[in-house]
Amino acid sequence: MSGQLHGMAQRGGAVQSSVMLDCGISPVIPEGKADFVLGLEPIECARALHFVSSRTWVFMNTTMVTPFVVAQDQIRNRGLGPPSVPELEQALRSVTSRLCVADATALAEQAGSIRTLNLVMLGSLFGADVLPYRPADFTDTVALSEENQRAFMSGVTWSRVLS
Repeated sequence: MSGQLHGMAQRGGAVQSSVMLDCGISPVIPEGKADFVLGLEPIECARALHFVSSRTWVFMNTTMVTPFVVAQDQIRNRGLGPPSVPELEQALRSVTSRLCVADATALAEQAGSIRTLNLVMLGSLFGADVLPYRPADFTDTVALSEENQRAFMSGVTWSRVLS
């Protein structure tokens, strides 16, 4: 089962997607019950903190994307901005030691396009050896372009180095 919240990205807000297997009747992950969090942006990882427990694996991209609303607040409040990446990392580490951190945006750019960031992050999940699947199971099932293959495999390599 899968659920997704729509609309907020169009208004400068956060978008969260969930994928749930054998979850019963609710499409919502209960607090502290996420198995994995893939954060394409560090603040988004922090927003998912209430889903994280000591058994949760978190894969966090370190490239910050300052939302328009936050940028406006920074201007009004004379430079007061969002927490730093190390502060966000510390907050996550206070809950779980299973935190993998890298500049996944740079890996996507090296693969050929920043648009492949989601594949870098997905590759990190497959590469961490925390799923009952191998990276080849994904690449054999889904037809990926060469650029997408490079992005996915860079994520696999990233998480293997960290594990």
